[in-house]
This record gives sequence, structure tokens and C-alpha cells, in this order.
Amino acid sequence: MDNLLLAATVLPGLAFMYYIYSLDKIEKEPTDLLVKLVSLGAVACVPCVIIELVAEHFVLKEIFYPDTLEYIFVEAFFGVALVEEFCKFYVLKKFTWTNPHFNYHFDAILYAVCVSMGFAILENIFYVLDGGMEVALSRAITSIPGHGVFGIFMGIYYGNAKEYLHRMQRQLKDKSLRIAVIVPTIMHGFYDFFILTDDEDMMAIWLGFIVVLYFFAYLKVKEMSQGDHRIYY
Repeated sequence: MDNLLLAATVLPGLAFMYYIYSLDKIEKEPTDLLVKLVSLGAVACVPCVIIELVAEHFVLKEIFYPDTLEYIFVEAFFGVALVEEFCKFYVLKKFTWTNPHFNYHFDAILYAVCVSMGFAILENIFYVLDGGMEVALSRAITSIPGHGVFGIFMGIYYGNAKEYLHRMQRQLKDKSLRIAVIVPTIMHGFYDFFILTDDEDMMAIWLGFIVVLYFFAYLKVKEMSQGDHRIYY
């Protein structure tokens, strides 16, 4: 991979992450922690690929006829979206939940985006090695921000869960942790479903879906940045 192609592959993810980092106004997070989360997010991509391949060849194809809407739906939501978002969430919670630096709500968003961008960058490398510059440029405005947006919403509910923990509202904490996986999975599932149908009408719906989703995420993350507050003292 030449330098220009490498830059086109990696820089969009780093740029997205830096934008979210710039919105963390009150107390910056340690660089070593963020690098660790990015690295572990990339590592999480490997078991996801294995699980997805096993699910496709030994589960989905044994139950559903390939290329049917039922097959595509299950593949998109459960064979891909749920697997990837759960793996990202596992890394997020495993390495930040008890970290003393996790003391502001926006921290949760930044952490989730770092994990997502690590995952997205390594995934991007796999795709770009196969498809070249055209794939790199198209994914720079679709898949990379897509993973980032899923991370934003995971972080919002993950931060809610941490607040509920410190308020001793354990049922709400557990509910928020579940939602932190469910909401990104639904978003990710629809994102993939529209693409995998390989239908022009579905692609038009997909385009409208990502424009609305990305715009809503932009407004939401700005709101969360401006209203950031300490979780505990």
C-alpha cells in the first residue's frame, strides 16, 4: 500500500476521532488511554471477522436461502451489526468502566468513538487492500463516519449508565448498558441492510438514511459537548 492510499485509508478515521476529541472541552483525557482504546478497537475487528464468517457459512446458510430478504435482514442485523457493536462495547466497558478518568459524561462518547475508529480503520485497510483508492474515498464519507456515529450513540447511553450507577439506580444502569448496544446495532443493521439488498430504491433510502442520521448525530454530539457535566465528585 503506497503512502497516498494509506493516508486515504487511515486519515478519515483519525480526523473523525480528533473532531470528537476537540469537543471534549472541560477535561482532556490521557493520550495513552485513548491510544489504548483505538488499538483495542482494531484488535476487536479480528474476532468479529471470524465470528461473521462462521455465522454466515455454518448458521445463516443452513437456515435461510441466500440472497432472500430474510437472509439479508438476519445477516445485516445479527451476523454483522450485533457482532461488531457487541465486540466494540465489550472493549469499551472492559477498559473504561472503572477507570478513574471516566468522570464526565462526554468521556463516554470519546471513549466509544476511539474504540469505533480503531475498529473502522483496520476494517478499512482490509477493504482498501482489495478495492483500492475508489473504495478508500467512498468509505471515507460512508463507513468511517458510520462507525463514528454508532460510537457516538453507544457513548451517550454508556455515559448514562455510569451516571445511574453513581446515583445507585442499578436497574436504569443495566437498562442503559443494554441500550448502548441495541441502539447502535439497530442503526448499523439498517445501514448494512439497505446496502446488501443491492437494489436502487433501497440505495436511495440508504442515502437519505445516512444523511439524516449523520446530521442528527452532529447536532446531538454538539449538544452533549455543550452540556457536559461531571458524573461524580
